[in-house]
Amino acid sequence: MSKLTIQTENRIIPVEKDLYGIFFEDINRSGDGGLYPEMLRNRTFEDSIPPVDCDLCNNGYSLVTKTGWNDEFNHGEGLSRWIRENETPFTPIPAWYSKNAHITLSDTGTLNEQRQVCLHVDFLPGGYIVNTGYHGIAVEKKKSYKLLMFVKTYNLEKLEVLISENDECCARSQIRLDATNNTDYQLIETEIRAVSDTSEAEFRIISCDGGEVSIGYISLMPEETYKGHGLRIDLAEKLEALHPRFLRFPGGCVVEGISPSTMMLFKNTVGPVWERPGHQLMWHYRSTNGLGFHEFLQLCEDLDMEPIYVFNCGITCQARKPMFLTGEKLQDVLKDVLDAIEYAMAPIETKWGSMRAKMGHPDPFKLNYLEIGNENWGPEYESRYKLFHKAISEKYPHMQFIANEHIEKEGLMVDIVDEHYYNTAECFSENTHHFDSYDRKGPKIFLGELSVVRGYVAQLYGALGEGAFLIGAEHNQDIVKFISYAPLLENMSYSAWFPNLIRFDNRASFCIPAYYTWKLFGQNRGDFVVASQIETNKSPRIVKGMASLLSREKIIYKNARWNDTAAEISHTLMGSTVVEESQSIIVPPELQEQMEKNWMWQVDVEKSFVVFGEENETIGKFDIEIYYETGIDITIGLFSSRIAKEVFVLDETKPIDDWNAEKVRPLHWRIKDGTSIVCDFNFGQKKNLTGECKVVLKKNEFNRFTYTFDGSEVQLYINTELIQTFHIPVFNSLATIVTDTENDIIIKAVNFAMEKDVIDIHLDCEVKNEYTAYLLTGEQTEENTLEQPERLCDKMVKLTGADKYFTYEAPPFSVNVLILQKTQSKEI
Repeated sequence: MSKLTIQTENRIIPVEKDLYGIFFEDINRSGDGGLYPEMLRNRTFEDSIPPVDCDLCNNGYSLVTKTGWNDEFNHGEGLSRWIRENETPFTPIPAWYSKNAHITLSDTGTLNEQRQVCLHVDFLPGGYIVNTGYHGIAVEKKKSYKLLMFVKTYNLEKLEVLISENDECCARSQIRLDATNNTDYQLIETEIRAVSDTSEAEFRIISCDGGEVSIGYISLMPEETYKGHGLRIDLAEKLEALHPRFLRFPGGCVVEGISPSTMMLFKNTVGPVWERPGHQLMWHYRSTNGLGFHEFLQLCEDLDMEPIYVFNCGITCQARKPMFLTGEKLQDVLKDVLDAIEYAMAPIETKWGSMRAKMGHPDPFKLNYLEIGNENWGPEYESRYKLFHKAISEKYPHMQFIANEHIEKEGLMVDIVDEHYYNTAECFSENTHHFDSYDRKGPKIFLGELSVVRGYVAQLYGALGEGAFLIGAEHNQDIVKFISYAPLLENMSYSAWFPNLIRFDNRASFCIPAYYTWKLFGQNRGDFVVASQIETNKSPRIVKGMASLLSREKIIYKNARWNDTAAEISHTLMGSTVVEESQSIIVPPELQEQMEKNWMWQVDVEKSFVVFGEENETIGKFDIEIYYETGIDITIGLFSSRIAKEVFVLDETKPIDDWNAEKVRPLHWRIKDGTSIVCDFNFGQKKNLTGECKVVLKKNEFNRFTYTFDGSEVQLYINTELIQTFHIPVFNSLATIVTDTENDIIIKAVNFAMEKDVIDIHLDCEVKNEYTAYLLTGEQTEENTLEQPERLCDKMVKLTGADKYFTYEAPPFSVNVLILQKTQSKEI
């Protein structure tokens, strides 16, 4: 049983009205074939063309940048596992096939200067070409679809277009061509009306008589889109239901790219779609940029969101062997950003304002926030941040700037800092007070990317972990300004990352449980955070695994024992071990190994790292004798197990070992310079679990180090003397926050326990007997699917019994939002 005491008379901070929003990045084919509902894949016929500044390797299997970064390419089909899982037959022109017709790509006579190739087709009588869409094409009976294509005919007068499944016609239309004009592309626009339902169809262009044509561009889109602005209705409606207050776009890592030609630039994403040069995205496929700068701004207007434009600042992805642009190339990128701002805000008399008007929006869009770069850091970033900030702020003094790191520590001007958090449900739950100690005189915080990516991914318990962390952020709304989940969307046939908030195929969509946590929190905000105190049980972190050793120096040890039985090294993650007759020597990594593993996140590649025993060996006693010399830094890892696996793989061309230094994150018992301390790096930042303790080691001889664990408490010994004890981290079984308005009290509560929690609620004001509860609850590992899309979703119930003192039963594993009505309002 928990007790929640609420003081509505003590309003702590105002609620940040724009706290919850959405973040879109084109990953998992969430743009073309997703939110932007293009039905034909490879509509510009350019998917098999590698970026100009990358080389193809292994007969088109992969591409490599000038700096040596590799990515799977597979002739433009993307990841190998997509090909396997979708059973995609090989074709030299991705998604395009032919029967009794010959298809080739031609780089002469293209539609316009932005198109690299056109598709040349030589039909035999009755021959046809086929597009398979995004793992099939879906149409609904009596719905209409718009076909747009540019065709140059040499001797053909007519074509037939057909949507069919297993040779059964679902929709068709006849196209007439001017056979006397064989020099110009003819714009063909026609409507195709479906006569039946299907989700596994293909699109055909048929020539009954035979002949030759060149197709410069082709598109098939649903007639009905969200508010008539070209977006897929079911996906846009799910975004609308979140009540988002901002949109961070267009990325994400796609903003950085893996090479200069794969950077996301504004100028490539506006204008008529057939004139937009597409480009290879770093998430393994090519985008046609149909979902571009204008479309993002229009979506912001449609959903009343603040646009947050993230732009490249002259750096390719720093996690993928980066390039740093300088000189004229860097100035070109800066000009591109200034042009983007002009497109959004300038009068129609200007170059870019005029283009905006031609796109159907003569009035300016709003634009108040800019993010300089994505996940960039270091001196290269700081110098470029300064350049972009100065140039933009001089021209647009109202603009607020978001940085990727805490550059205020370097004396640079910044309004907001973007921090990204990917972890487990348990780690999020342990860190609900993470922002309590942030400097209120510093910049605001943007939690631009946040989600549970290991453990209970896309399951209810993961949604609870995120909910607890969001509650912690809500308690700090005076410093935390924006929060968004990442990633947002996933075409299930082309998953490069998991989980994603909304999943879809070419016909239907559903939301993972976390969606409903974010939806409930975004819908129910209040005006002020009010004082409240929670008394509840504690839940311990689940730990497993034995000991490990980490050091930058050579380590000599002997007599490693687990529960008085010899313990052997089971996994060497970094460095090497030399076994002698009575002792073993652990040697730090050589330079070659350091270079091979420097991509690993938060791994000190200069340290050796070896693991003893197996993951099921957790409770007991570990002993080891280590030879100590002055200045040696000794780190003994406690609970050395692999963190839960994630789907995302940084480099798909180089599968990594299941046991590696990035994926094993023990607690660190560190002995250096006569002090002992235990630190936790599990949340990406150092957290001390003990204070510093002075210790005395015997120099130039072996010292005995011991730890014991009984399931709750850890005891640390040096040379049989107990020096420190600590308990493994815990978190509240119930996380809560309370806000209010003039008329309502809003209680948010996340219950992690497998039992119901009867919450004793104490108020300082009278409330009405009837109240509303919004609930998300189910089994710990429960999840949604296409077949059962709402197995877990939010539900509203009307309850009675609210009073100044009353109890509420929070179901096991649940998110709860209670709306109480005050009997007397007060002025705000």
